[in-house]
Amino acid sequence: MTLSGKITRVIFIAAETIAALLFMFPMTRNIIGIGNIFGLAVMLACLIATIFFPRFKAELKSLWKKKSGKILLVLSGTVLGILVLYAIILSGMMLSAILNRPSSPDAVIVLGCKVQPGGNPSLMLSKRIDAAYGYLSENEDVICVVSGGKGKNEPESEAAVMKRRLVEMGISPDRIISEDKSTSTAENLSYSAVLLSENGIKAENIAIVTDGFHQFRASLMAKDMGISVSAVNAETPFWLFPTYWVREWFGLSYFFVFGTDL
Repeated sequence: MTLSGKITRVIFIAAETIAALLFMFPMTRNIIGIGNIFGLAVMLACLIATIFFPRFKAELKSLWKKKSGKILLVLSGTVLGILVLYAIILSGMMLSAILNRPSSPDAVIVLGCKVQPGGNPSLMLSKRIDAAYGYLSENEDVICVVSGGKGKNEPESEAAVMKRRLVEMGISPDRIISEDKSTSTAENLSYSAVLLSENGIKAENIAIVTDGFHQFRASLMAKDMGISVSAVNAETPFWLFPTYWVREWFGLSYFFVFGTDL
């Protein structure tokens, strides 16, 4: 192997190791799901293939010499290529939704997230509250719906926690409508739209406050309800971003097939 080839291999090994650690780290915080399990499995497979590349390359050449092996490699390569292309297309759509900034929305809907057993917002919910506060502070005539029910191991509804924190930060309670029955993104949006209508506000053009990776799926659900949406993005912690970005591929795929949340 040439010097440039060795350097390239070392760079790939370093990049794959870092990526594997990024998927692994949330597991130390008891965040385990399809996103980091799948991501970690893929990165470990890539890492093993790179470390043992000469042997891996020899095995592929050996398989290619056999008719059955050639068919297997072509089929495997085709499937892999389709999946990679699918992930790239989904990522492009997700990025487009992230960049869809609001312009004079009728209202803001803040999508809920986990509340800790002690009653404090989780890290991701805190980031959504911060993003909502920033937008509401800059747009003082906009009404906000905080949306999220009470899940298992949550002492109170996500809506109650969000409203209390926003009021503590200086947002007038008169500008906040609480929706505390929903248990999914679709319910967040539909129940909030009903409350807005009951309060005399058209739910035709809504700014959604959630993590960037979640904006595209939320926008698809809103579109099904006849609602035009734009994005106010919460800051996702960098060490959680890969896990939830990959998880969203599965969430979107599930939505495309079943029309509901994963």
